[in-house]
Amino acid sequence: MNRREVEKYIEERYPGFKVLGRKTIVCRNSTIFMLDLCKGQIRDKIVVKISRNYQPREVALEYANLSRFYSACKDEFISSPQPLFVDAEKGILAMSHVEGVNLSYILHEIRPASSQYLSSAADLSAVALARYHTLFCRGEGELPTIDTNAREDDINQYLAESRERMAECNLKIMVNPFFDFTSWNILIKDEKPQNATAKASMKLFLIDFTRHDYVCTPHLDLARFRFGLELIKQFPPAKFLGLNRWDVDSFYDRFLSSYCREMHVALNQDDLWLIARARKAYIRRASDLTRKGRCGWQPKLERMYLQTFSRDWLEQGDTFSKWPRIGRVEKA
Repeated sequence: MNRREVEKYIEERYPGFKVLGRKTIVCRNSTIFMLDLCKGQIRDKIVVKISRNYQPREVALEYANLSRFYSACKDEFISSPQPLFVDAEKGILAMSHVEGVNLSYILHEIRPASSQYLSSAADLSAVALARYHTLFCRGEGELPTIDTNAREDDINQYLAESRERMAECNLKIMVNPFFDFTSWNILIKDEKPQNATAKASMKLFLIDFTRHDYVCTPHLDLARFRFGLELIKQFPPAKFLGLNRWDVDSFYDRFLSSYCREMHVALNQDDLWLIARARKAYIRRASDLTRKGRCGWQPKLERMYLQTFSRDWLEQGDTFSKWPRIGRVEKA
C-alpha cells in the first residue's frame, strides 16, 4: 500500500477524520507511516506499520505482544505505544505515536548527552527488558526452540551448542525472547516536570515486539543488546571521527548490572558464556548481508557500508572485547 492508500484506509476506519501523511519510513521488513488525524479541533497522531513479506499470524502475534506489554506496563517510567488496531490479513498494525527519540540516535549523536543521562538510559533499558522477561516467562520444562522454518540457522546452532550450559546457569528461566532488543527499538522521552522546581524525568517505550513464538533463555536478548551497541561503534561518528564519548563495555556493564538487580540474580561464568556465545551468533547472522534486503535506500546503504568498512568486525571470529567486568569469558 502506498501512502494515499493507507490514508484512505485509515479514513474508513475513523469516519469523519481527515488523515494527513507526515512522514514515511521504509525499513527492511516494513514501511512505517506517521499520520495526523484531524476532525474539527481534534488532532491526533498515529503510526501505521505495514509489514513486508508478512504472514498474518506473525502480524497478529506482534500486535498481541504489544498489547500484552502495554496493559502490564503503563507506569511513569516504562511503557510502549498504545495499540490501536490490527488487520493481520493486510499486514497492518496501528499504534499511538510517541514523541520520543530512539536510544540509537542518542548514542550516534555527535553532540554528547551527559554521562548521567546515558546511565539513566542504560538502567531503564535493563529494567524494561527485565519486565518483559518476567511478563513473557514460559512454563517450567519447556525446551528452547527457534522456528526451524525461519532463516535463523546461526541462532539454532547457538541453541544446539548451548543446552548443556543452560542447566548450569543462575539465570534459568525460559522466555519468549524479544529477539530484536536493540537501541533502535527503544524510544526515550524526556517528561517535563509538573512544577518548575522538579527535575525532568525520563520515560522509555519499547517498540517492534517479536512476531514469533520462540522459546529461549534471556541470554539471547542480553547478547542482542550488546551486539547492537557494538554495531553503533561501526558507523562514522565513532569509527572515523574518533568520537568516543561513551564506552561499549561501561554502558553494557551498567545495563547488565541493572538487569541482574531487577531480576534478583547474580550471573555466573556459564551465564556469561551463553551471552558471549549468542553475541557471536548475532555477528555471524549480521555477516549474511543479504538480510539487509533490497527495499529502501537505508538498508542498501547500510549493507554497502558494512561490506566496505566493517568486514573485520563482522569476521572477528573468536575475538572478544573486555566485557563484562564482573567476569570476562575468555573463550566460547
